[in-house]
Amino acid sequence: MKTAIDLDAITIDGDKLRQAREARNLSIAELAALVTLSREQVKHIEEGGNRPFYTPAHKLLAVRKYANALDIAYEDVVTGPGADQTVPAPDDAPPSMHTPHDAIEPADIRIAAVERNAEIRRLALMGAIALTILLAIYAKVRGSKTDISEEEAEPAFAAVADAPKPDPVAPPKPQQTAAKPDAPENTQTAKTNEAASLCPVNTAAGEPKVWSPSYKYKADLRLFVVSAREGSLCVTDATGKETQLQLKPMAWQVVEGKPPYDVRSSRLAEQKLYLQGQLVKVPADVNSMRLIPTQVLPPSPVAAPAPAASPAPEPSANPAPPVPASPDA
Repeated sequence: MKTAIDLDAITIDGDKLRQAREARNLSIAELAALVTLSREQVKHIEEGGNRPFYTPAHKLLAVRKYANALDIAYEDVVTGPGADQTVPAPDDAPPSMHTPHDAIEPADIRIAAVERNAEIRRLALMGAIALTILLAIYAKVRGSKTDISEEEAEPAFAAVADAPKPDPVAPPKPQQTAAKPDAPENTQTAKTNEAASLCPVNTAAGEPKVWSPSYKYKADLRLFVVSAREGSLCVTDATGKETQLQLKPMAWQVVEGKPPYDVRSSRLAEQKLYLQGQLVKVPADVNSMRLIPTQVLPPSPVAAPAPAASPAPEPSANPAPPVPASPDA
């Protein structure tokens, strides 16, 4: 016959349970996970108190699970009337509801698993510390080698710095020519060298052939050149400035200067020259020409003659007699 459980009359040796737990190096959380109890319940079993438990019988069942997990006899921990009246676990309950002696898995295996997990964490921590130390040593050794290499390289850099440096030669400044607003996009500016003659004069050719536009189509006095093939062209203006053009296929080039222009080329007839908006007519056997602008204005359009007025008819010598009026009028 069961009697009512009076926890005041029952003695629970919580210190003995705590000492057994600490002897196995188990924390409260680890033991709570082992016996499927909360940390607060484990703490109350060791220190006393009933608040985390539903009934006194549930507390005695928790104490039994705690004692069996540490291989301590339940009777050595709990004494007093009604100490054996714990709530039994049903047969179909999961293993977590049974005491370690009734569970499918022995308590020693679960304790060994907890200890194994703790050992794994300890080894992982030691490995991380060792790896950190090795990386620090490697970084220090690598930094030392870099410093030594820089110190050895300093004399070589000093020798290079002390070596005499050649005087820099300023590159010649190319003469820039203004671009014509209405010139084509692919127009290239001619390169001019006033110091040396780039276009030797062919004395055997005699005087160049002179050409002028028939009228002033444009007021622009620049010379425009375009060629179908690569080649060279020499232009000399009235001031003696010589310009050598490196012709490229179908690329417009412009020459600025003071006319007249003396133009020379071995294939002058293949070039197309424009002055004052008109195409220069180059004969086939001519290699040099003098281009002179003109001041003649384009011819004005001729007005059509006005039609002549027809003369008035002369009066006849015998006028016709007047027609009599009709009586009905």
